[in-house]
Amino acid sequence: MQLIFNESQDYEGSGLMGFDSSFLDEIVDRRNTNSIKWDRITCPEEGLPILPMWVADMDFRVAEPILSAMQAAVEHGVFGYAGIPDEAWRAVSAWTRTRYGWYVPTEWFSYTAGVITGLNIAVQTFTRPGEKIVIQPPVYPPFHSSVFENGRNLVYNNLVRDDDGVYRMDLVDLAAQIDADTRMLVLCSPHNPVGRCWSRRELENLADLCIERNLLVFSDEIHADLLLDGRTHCPFSSLDEKIAQRTITGIAPSKTFNIAGLKASVIITPNARLQHAFDAAQRKTFGLYDANTFAVVGMQAAYQHGAQWLDSVLEYLAANRNYAVDFIRTNLPGVRVTPPEATFLLWLDFSSTGLTHDEVSEKLQREARVLLNDGRRFGVNGEGFFRLNFGCPSKTLRSGLKRIAEAFSR
Repeated sequence: MQLIFNESQDYEGSGLMGFDSSFLDEIVDRRNTNSIKWDRITCPEEGLPILPMWVADMDFRVAEPILSAMQAAVEHGVFGYAGIPDEAWRAVSAWTRTRYGWYVPTEWFSYTAGVITGLNIAVQTFTRPGEKIVIQPPVYPPFHSSVFENGRNLVYNNLVRDDDGVYRMDLVDLAAQIDADTRMLVLCSPHNPVGRCWSRRELENLADLCIERNLLVFSDEIHADLLLDGRTHCPFSSLDEKIAQRTITGIAPSKTFNIAGLKASVIITPNARLQHAFDAAQRKTFGLYDANTFAVVGMQAAYQHGAQWLDSVLEYLAANRNYAVDFIRTNLPGVRVTPPEATFLLWLDFSSTGLTHDEVSEKLQREARVLLNDGRRFGVNGEGFFRLNFGCPSKTLRSGLKRIAEAFSR
C-alpha cells in the first residue's frame, strides 16, 4: 500500500490573515502538568511514546486577554469567596446575541462548574428514580452515566446514519418509545461525537415532539462556538417561547477557549420556576454556593475579548479537518470518515478494515502508538468506531495520522 503524505508540505492552517496565529503551530509540552489527556495514559511498553489524540481539549495556548486577566488576579494576592459580577453576565449575554443571534436576559443565567454538573443537577431535580430519560447515541459518555448512575432509566433514541455517512435524528423511533414514565430528553447540539450542526428544521421537528409529549429538555450546547465553514449555531431554546419554557441549556467557555480546567459553565433557564428549583438544588442539595475565582475571571475575559482568537482557531480547525479527511480517504481506504460540521472531533469508522473492534484498538495503541477514544463508550452503535481529536498543531495531527496509516498498511 502506498502512503501519500509529506511531513514538510505547506499547510493551509498557518499564516491566517489579520491576526498573529503563529501560536496555533506552537507545540506546547503538556506532559507532567496533571493533564488528563497527556499524563493519565498507560505506556507499558518501551519505544515510541503514545500520542494522545483523545480527550476533548485542544493543545493551543489560550487567548492573551485570558492570561492577562488571570495574571492580574494572581498578582492581587487575595483569593476569597467569589461571586459573578454583573459585567461577566453581560459579557455572556452579548456573546449569545452576537454569535447566535439569541438575546438572553442576564436573569436567566446560573453558574455551575460544568455542563455535565448541570445535567446531573437537572436529572436529580426534575425527575424521579425509575423514570425515563432519552439520549441519542452515539453520544458523549457522561450522558449515559448521568442517567443510570442517578437511578433513572435510559431510553436510546439511536441516531441513523445515511449512505453518505451523515447522521440524522429518528423521530419516528423517538415517538414510539415515549411513554407515561418518560420525563426528559438530553440533546447534544452540536453533536459529540458525530459532528452534526443540527439544522433549524431538524430542531423544530424535535421541539414539536417534545411539546406534544410534554418532555423537559436539557440541551448541552457546549460546542456551540465550534461551528466550521461559517455555520451559525441555533440554540434549541431560541426556537419559540413554548420550547423555551421547557428547556434548560448548558453553554461554557471551556471547549471554545480551551479553558476546561477552570470549571466555568453557564446554565440558561427562561422558565423562572425551573431556574429557581435548579438554583435551590445547587445550594441546598449539592452545596455548590460559590464560583471559583479564576473561573470567573477567565470566563469574563474570554467572552469579552476572545472573539478574534476564536475566529483564527476556527479557520485553523477547518484546515486541520480538511487535511485529516483527505489523508484518511487517501491512505486508509478501510476507514470511513464524514467531515464534521462542528467540533474538533473526527468520528472514524473502522468497521470495513476486516478487524474486530478490539483488534483495531490493539493496533492503534500498540502499533500506531496513538490513543483515540473508544467508540463503544458512546453507545452500542459505536462498535467499530473511534474518536480522534484534531484540535492540535498541524504537525501533531500529521504525525498521528502518519502513525495510524503506517500501522494499518502492515
